[in-house]
Amino acid sequence: MTDPFFTRKRKTTGTIPPTSSKKRKGKPTPTISNANDEEILSDDETGLVETDGSITESESERETPAEKRRRLAKQYIESVKNNIGEGEIDAAEIDRDLIAERLKTDALEKTGRAFKEIADTFKFPIDPTSLKSGRHDLAVTCIAIADNFKYFYTASKDCSIKKWDVDTGRKLHEFPGGRKSVKQFDGHTDHVLSLALSSDGKYLASGGADKKINIWNVDDNKFLKCFWQHKDAVTALAFRKGANQLYSASKDRSIKVWNIDELSYVETLYGHQDQVMAIDALFFERCVTVGSGDRTCRLWKIAKESQLVFRAGDKKEVHPGGGLDAVAMIDEDNFLTGSDNGTISLWNVNKKKPVYSYPLSHGSVETFCSGSLKIDNPRWIISLATLRYSNLFASGSWDGQIRLWKIKSGLRSFDLISSIPVLGFINSLSFLTSEKKTYLVIGAGQEHRLGRWERIKEAKNRWKSVEL
Repeated sequence: MTDPFFTRKRKTTGTIPPTSSKKRKGKPTPTISNANDEEILSDDETGLVETDGSITESESERETPAEKRRRLAKQYIESVKNNIGEGEIDAAEIDRDLIAERLKTDALEKTGRAFKEIADTFKFPIDPTSLKSGRHDLAVTCIAIADNFKYFYTASKDCSIKKWDVDTGRKLHEFPGGRKSVKQFDGHTDHVLSLALSSDGKYLASGGADKKINIWNVDDNKFLKCFWQHKDAVTALAFRKGANQLYSASKDRSIKVWNIDELSYVETLYGHQDQVMAIDALFFERCVTVGSGDRTCRLWKIAKESQLVFRAGDKKEVHPGGGLDAVAMIDEDNFLTGSDNGTISLWNVNKKKPVYSYPLSHGSVETFCSGSLKIDNPRWIISLATLRYSNLFASGSWDGQIRLWKIKSGLRSFDLISSIPVLGFINSLSFLTSEKKTYLVIGAGQEHRLGRWERIKEAKNRWKSVEL
């Protein structure tokens, strides 16, 4: 007997003709003449013959949208059953509990409202012997991780991009770099500063100090397109989740939007008064960027062609500066920023000031004396990464420790919970998670990804001149 959960209702008008010219044995097929009545079709009447849950190409062409939805729903339920395990299963209970909960979770994630408090489920501290490593010839500047949990990419100041296997740590492919004097080269001819992978796993985007954005085919490891529209180094890239819409940020103070399905330019966003250092995006058609010298983070609403401006720091604070170098979104309404005065700030899109700020989050390196006053020189925040839609995030500087933080309930503050010893400048961080494992991928080098030692000198002069 067919389970009523899998039946489909179709409103009818007039009389329904029989499905076959042959007479059926038993009770005759009733005719329906009332337009308000409904007909329930069995699996045989749909014309779809099921074997392993798939249909042939010819059957797919004859399939109506309603039939396709029903078939996909049945496959989805079967996958839920397989995850539950062996034994008798109550279909009604699955419908009521498991499926409803799964659909609710998916809907919350796509609307940016999901939030999981999972920081306490991890075992800390992390065993340093569990770390796996691969190498570039020069400092690693950025990383990008595939959503399929199979591989990730790293880029370096040696102008190359490498593809790695997640489980084994083995190098799978390399896109070599070229010399600066080489023109019409299918790759980068200067430091690669940013990487991004599309959520469908088809495209890799890379940006560099050569002002280029290169688009690569992930499956074939082939070069597809080069964009030259930026007038300075491309410092950050981010794909919108669930769509092949790419956002790029540059030292030329602009943000550009690209359609990668059509390999075309869309528009340019202006507003920052200094170099744009980092960018991040989730499902909504918008992105968050941070500017270095203008001390602002901006939420760009692409469809509405508008922006919200959030100003970091206070000129009267003990450690001024506040040039923003890192940003990471927690969900669609909350995000984190890291600044050159060592402060990590938690923001909500409905508030102009930080919800919470943690100064000197990675300590300081030396002290400047001005009479009886002492001013610390904080280590700036180079990188941030969040475990999306959860209360766990990581930060990197150059103090030899990657710090792990727990966001408290209500997203009002956060505390340090553990650290991982890693030497060097932590130029990039990214979480990779599945149902069974969670990885933190780290890009580190002997120098900052932008080589900005002059930034320390600039910050020292600013802090020395502060009047307290």
